[in-house]
Amino acid sequence: MTTALILAAGNATRLGPIRNQWAKACVPVAGTTPLQFLLQRLQKAGVKKAWVNLHWQAEMVKAQTLAAAEGMRIQFLHEPTLLGTGGTLLKIANSEGQIPEIVVNAKMFTDFHFGDLMSAQEGTLVLHPASSLDTFGGFHYQENGTILSLQNVGAKPIQEPCAVFTGISKPHSTWLDCLKRYSKHNDQLCLIRHGLIPAMDRGAEVHALLHAGLWCEISTPERVAEAEKLVPAIHAALAASKPS
Repeated sequence: MTTALILAAGNATRLGPIRNQWAKACVPVAGTTPLQFLLQRLQKAGVKKAWVNLHWQAEMVKAQTLAAAEGMRIQFLHEPTLLGTGGTLLKIANSEGQIPEIVVNAKMFTDFHFGDLMSAQEGTLVLHPASSLDTFGGFHYQENGTILSLQNVGAKPIQEPCAVFTGISKPHSTWLDCLKRYSKHNDQLCLIRHGLIPAMDRGAEVHALLHAGLWCEISTPERVAEAEKLVPAIHAALAASKPS
């Protein structure tokens, strides 16, 4: 069974007044929301089961998920205290004895085809070369697709090519070992800083899957406004491309 983890529990503090009305995953953008959009895309790609974590505006996220899932098996993870992106993945691994094949942050829109990630190696990040490193930071990678290091926002770039992490990944079990180690000292675990990067430091390979198409995220009111303009183009690109 193809599985996914949809991260929808963030506090949405950077959204300002918008968060008083909406969970970040449920913000209306051009006739849809990130959560609705991603559930539909994942289902078309063959995902049969999804975990969705809940915190801020939990009932809204739950209701919108059930309305949009259309037969997909959904398991909700209520987080009274946020676990962080890595903590949620670790919780699933501990309770289910497996990790989702896809992890996606429910704050973005893209014409990326999730089926391409299903056929990729474990330990793969989807990167977007066209997005601003000054805004988001990113990852340096070699021409063969091996990821080398993290590029923080505002840091001086190095010679290797670099691209923004989209929030879409295919995790690797080696990340869990590092998350378990950090869980002894951290209440919230970041999938990247407490899982992926320590695993790389211990010799694990991480791979870049470059997406040359469209991508945007809605963490701030300004980015919501930008997404309003881009989402129609994303729908058009998807309609003109392969179905998955």
